[in-house]
Amino acid sequence: MKSRPIKPGSVLICPRCLTPILTPVHNSLEKTLALSLTGLFLFIPAIFMPLLTFDVIGLESSGSIFDSAIALISSGFYFTGVAVLLTSIVIPLIKLSIIFIVSLQIYMKKATRITVLLFRLYRHIDEWGMLEVYMIGILVTIIKMLHMAKIHYNIGFFCFVALLMATVGSSLFLDPNYFWEKIYEQRNKGRKL
Repeated sequence: MKSRPIKPGSVLICPRCLTPILTPVHNSLEKTLALSLTGLFLFIPAIFMPLLTFDVIGLESSGSIFDSAIALISSGFYFTGVAVLLTSIVIPLIKLSIIFIVSLQIYMKKATRITVLLFRLYRHIDEWGMLEVYMIGILVTIIKMLHMAKIHYNIGFFCFVALLMATVGSSLFLDPNYFWEKIYEQRNKGRKL
């Protein structure tokens, strides 16, 4: 029995347990490529520029995500500092870089064995980037400090929000089945030549 292709926007559901099996995304490659490139452009200002400035009775204090990780490590909270460094800086950068390279290679029709390895790596580390958790921490801080200090939102905060949206969007619009299909199609075409 030959399977029919599923149109983007449709959902393939298991007839037995009614669990969604496949949900194709319209223009998955282009959206993922654009969002990952956007995330890479936003990464430096989002991580290294101050997010918020707190003004408590005339004393101002501000910091970036990188500053917070370094402050935790220098205060003796090594495990927490390294965890923040990895999950908020290193792994999100690796994820964005990998998905950009994979998307670009597929888009340019130059998928290789390295593309396969990179995409497998991306699928393994996908859950380890936790910018969303860091954002929740920022929101909790804002709510707690709202009545005690004047809060000024810096450029880094808006870059971080945009970075978060770009990384979440690139994960949401990524259609793994489409990517695998294109990778193997391009690799097989390259072998025939």
